[in-house]
Amino acid sequence: MTTESADVVVVGAGPAGCVVSYLLARSGVETVLVERQHTLEREFRGYGFRPPIPRLFEEMDLLADVEALPHETISSGTVVAYGKSYPVFDFDDERVLLLKQPPLLRLLIERAREFDTFTFHSGTTFDGFRRENGAVAGITATSRPGGEEHEIRSRLAVGADGRFSTTRKAAGIGVEMDETGAEVVWFRLPRAAADFTTHIRIEDEGVLVYSPLSEHESQYGLLIPAGRYPAMRDRGIARFRRTVAGIEPAIADSVEAHLASFDQCSLLSIRSGLADRWTDDGFLLIGDAAHVASPIGAEGNNLAIQDAVVAHRLLTPALTRGDGPIPNAVLRRVEGNRRPAVEEAIAGQRSRGRGLSSLLSSRDRLPNALEPHLLRGGAAVMSLLARLPTRSENDHAEPSVDRTLFEE
Repeated sequence: MTTESADVVVVGAGPAGCVVSYLLARSGVETVLVERQHTLEREFRGYGFRPPIPRLFEEMDLLADVEALPHETISSGTVVAYGKSYPVFDFDDERVLLLKQPPLLRLLIERAREFDTFTFHSGTTFDGFRRENGAVAGITATSRPGGEEHEIRSRLAVGADGRFSTTRKAAGIGVEMDETGAEVVWFRLPRAAADFTTHIRIEDEGVLVYSPLSEHESQYGLLIPAGRYPAMRDRGIARFRRTVAGIEPAIADSVEAHLASFDQCSLLSIRSGLADRWTDDGFLLIGDAAHVASPIGAEGNNLAIQDAVVAHRLLTPALTRGDGPIPNAVLRRVEGNRRPAVEEAIAGQRSRGRGLSSLLSSRDRLPNALEPHLLRGGAAVMSLLARLPTRSENDHAEPSVDRTLFEE
């Protein structure tokens, strides 16, 4: 077994883990980032980075590098129901960045490596916690495929390992999940001649969500009632292509040419959840490990990166003085700061998820003549709810990066 020590060990190289590692290392905090995958070229479905994330990237001195990656930007979006458009968001002078996660994560790790205080272990699986007097004092892990065991001693372990978090489970922290009864079948195509100000399109054939990823590629998702995917696969990819093309005729040729099988599709449940608590002595959850975001709406990345920014701001002073595990009372400041805004976002996601589920299930029961009128009404309500300000927007200031903590 190899042994190393750091101020912080972060488990999970997603947006939350990479951002908090970069910020802490830049502030002189010795940080080890552990990622179970050997590469970051796995499939991510969180492509949207909405306000205030572009501003936060700028405050981290990263925005120019991020914008040099293949990406697209949008500032507004609509629901189109039977040819009639309803706005769902408009950020005026701001915009949503749309880009694949692997290049962004590689960029964050490369920038973190500029500092002697950062170490990255890929292909390394979290096994469990080290404990001292009941407090988390680091982790144990195993490198694959060689099986080398590691003991990483730390004052703080950060669980940033996603919705199926193993660190959350090891800490004995439960999570309340809300199942909407809806799922989404994701797939990508070469950039096609679709109107990408549209966020959701509702037609007789179904409900499609979509957005651009770069000048070369776009992402689409067909919403379906939970449990319908096996039967959809049994009917064959040709039937699936006809359904998608019926909703958005502009991409019919691209679907026919490039969507060859269901192996190019991924199925995700539209659900959200919130961990019972985020902290223990020496341990903190952030990102999807603390709150599971729905795959619809670009909320996951938004919440995760804000968690990382707040954790950096509130915990760096404690990490640069004293010794021993960071006590729960200090770590709860991060949860206390972030949880109200996260609860508000999760409540909105659950409401929209139930609305989408009701929309999908009602299509089987509505008379054909009434369906367009009622679904247009539902889209109008969705538009109104999406644009109403939330309590978190009114009562909680957006996080900012504390640049005074950066070491020159």
